[in-house]
Amino acid sequence: MQRTISIILIISLFFTGKLLAQNNIEVDIESKVLISSKDNLLPLYQYSNQWGIVSPFEQTQALVLAGAKYNLLQKSNIRLQLGVSGVVKNKAGDSFLHEAYLKGQFINVIDFSIGKQAYTSISIDDNLTSGGFMMNSNARPVPRAMIGIFDYWPVSFLGDVIEVKGGLSHGVLNDDRTATDKSNSADDLLVHEKWAYIRGGKLKVKPYVGLFHGALYGGTRPNGTEITTDFWATFWARGSEKIGGGEATNVAGAHDGFWDLGINYETEMGYFQFYVHKPFADGTGLKITKERNRDYKIGIYARLKNTRLIQRVSVELLKTDYQSGSGIPDPVYPGTYSIIFVDDIEDYDAFMRDTFGEVTEGYTSWHLMRYLEKVQNHGQKYGSRDDYNNNGSYYNGWTYHQMPMGTPLYHTYWQAQAYAPDWTPNNHVVFMNNRIKGFHFGIEGVITDGLSYLFKSTYTFNKGTFGEQYIRRYSWEEDPEFFYKGGKKQVYSYFGLTYKNRNWRNITLQGSVSIDSGELYDAFGCMLCIKYSPELNF
Repeated sequence: MQRTISIILIISLFFTGKLLAQNNIEVDIESKVLISSKDNLLPLYQYSNQWGIVSPFEQTQALVLAGAKYNLLQKSNIRLQLGVSGVVKNKAGDSFLHEAYLKGQFINVIDFSIGKQAYTSISIDDNLTSGGFMMNSNARPVPRAMIGIFDYWPVSFLGDVIEVKGGLSHGVLNDDRTATDKSNSADDLLVHEKWAYIRGGKLKVKPYVGLFHGALYGGTRPNGTEITTDFWATFWARGSEKIGGGEATNVAGAHDGFWDLGINYETEMGYFQFYVHKPFADGTGLKITKERNRDYKIGIYARLKNTRLIQRVSVELLKTDYQSGSGIPDPVYPGTYSIIFVDDIEDYDAFMRDTFGEVTEGYTSWHLMRYLEKVQNHGQKYGSRDDYNNNGSYYNGWTYHQMPMGTPLYHTYWQAQAYAPDWTPNNHVVFMNNRIKGFHFGIEGVITDGLSYLFKSTYTFNKGTFGEQYIRRYSWEEDPEFFYKGGKKQVYSYFGLTYKNRNWRNITLQGSVSIDSGELYDAFGCMLCIKYSPELNF
């Protein structure tokens, strides 16, 4: 994938050398210094929602992010742009290529991008909000190819009554994902993502509904075994006989996503957005009309006009602790964790006699499931413990370079080890804490000419994961050493200032302080940044 990207970029430069001489080159350089009071963890908002350029686990760090954008073509029916950026760190070996992409648009509708681009078309102002559920700005840009309609487009042949946007993405997680002693690790995972939105048009009040779906599949195990892939089964979230095993009866790949429902409203006062995000990890959570999907993020986002002190506001209420219920995901044989595939049983009465010593007559799959729910699953329905962003077949789940690709409010094994080093988790999957309740508030505005501020604070009640609360995901036996037992409170706060003097051409100064405090850990951190953005004409 990276070799393909490099070839495309070189060819683009070769054939557009003369055009480069006629277009502006946008250059951005920023230098950051960060420090934390905690020796192995920065406060959350000093590293999250920044496209992975800051490491969470270094107490003191300095970096330079430098990038350039080249407008290759600016025609009426086609536009092309080439972009590249890199991060140079005080530890030279930690430096990396951050972006390298070719993006464009043709016939004024179809957008595309190939390479590593720090871009999302579905997150709502990650800088001010707590961050999107998926396809957000928390982790580094993934090498991918994307195509679609990235911004709302009015459907002219329907009289502009509706507007649509959406896209397809195919990429590869090319970080080092082979964890020690984890047979369920896999390198070079493929990542498939798609999203589709429809919104009312021609009105000040525009209701919309959207759906994002992502899947991890393929890759290579630590022993060199390549995992069988079935793209279309993964695309449609169906079982695959080609792959076999559990992925034949359930679905091929590791899936996550969310529904996005809301209203856009614009008046003379400003732009307002009300939204409800409903996360899911399987077909149970996907059915939002069913009572088992009880998790959500409810938010209000506003960009106000004709006011300086308060220009943008974000308020969010989060809940991800239900995850389709506390019951185990599938029925299992007594004394083992081997799954019972109910639909494959030919004689249910014989199965009841041989497996449970029960004499029955006329049993069907329905009777067997009711029996298993009552006797084995504490009266709960199966298909529970969704375990957002985790997957048993892929240890690293939805992470990239050890950063969550979902909401930064979920905590990985590496984060948990930084603030709870004496706790020995089961560590079957990488997210230790994805069951949370929370409230977020963010506000941004201008204090005086050239000086603006941003404040945000998030309260969370952290309940860990079902897979850590119990000795394993398919067990009802609780782990007595469970770190998040009873839930733990935590507050993440951030205050930042940005200053730009009209006499300082193309130079911006930024500074921020952050405080994380609560029952998980305490940390104080600060950041200083200088940005330089000259315009170059050739």
